[in-house]
Amino acid sequence: MIRPANAFDIPALLDLGERMHAESPRFSRLTFSRARLHDTLRLLIDNPMGFVWVAEEEQLIGGMVAMASPHWASTDLIATDLALFIEPSRRGSLAPVRLINRYRWWGREIGAVITQVGCTTGVETEKTAQLFERLGLTRCGVILEA
Repeated sequence: MIRPANAFDIPALLDLGERMHAESPRFSRLTFSRARLHDTLRLLIDNPMGFVWVAEEEQLIGGMVAMASPHWASTDLIATDLALFIEPSRRGSLAPVRLINRYRWWGREIGAVITQVGCTTGVETEKTAQLFERLGLTRCGVILEA
C-alpha cells in the first residue's frame, strides 16, 4: 500500500534516508544530518507543494519525497523529485511503480508543467532509468559533477 506520509512516519523515514545515503556511492561522501532531513520532511509533509508518500507492507519499505516550485525563469511549476528509496529486498515489488505513478498524478493535480524524476545516487542507475522509461518517462538530460 502507498499513502501520504504523516508526522508519525518521520522516524522510519529518517532511518530509510540514512540507509539511502549510506548506500549511495555519490551521496555517502556528504555528511548525513538526521536533523536536516527531519526539517525537510516536516516542511514538505505540511506543504501543498510538497510530496512525501510512503510504501508500506506492515512497516515502511520505502518512500518518495518531491517538491514543486516555479521554474527559475518562469512562473510555471516544475515538480522535482528529491528522493526515492525502496528497501533492497522489495525493489522488484510494485512499490516504486506505485510511488512514481502517484507522484506523476500529484504533478498533474498541482498544475506542474514538467514533472521530473532522476536517479543520481549511483545505485542501479541504468536499471532505474529503464523502469522510469517503461512507465512512460523520457530521458531529457545528463548530470555531471566535479
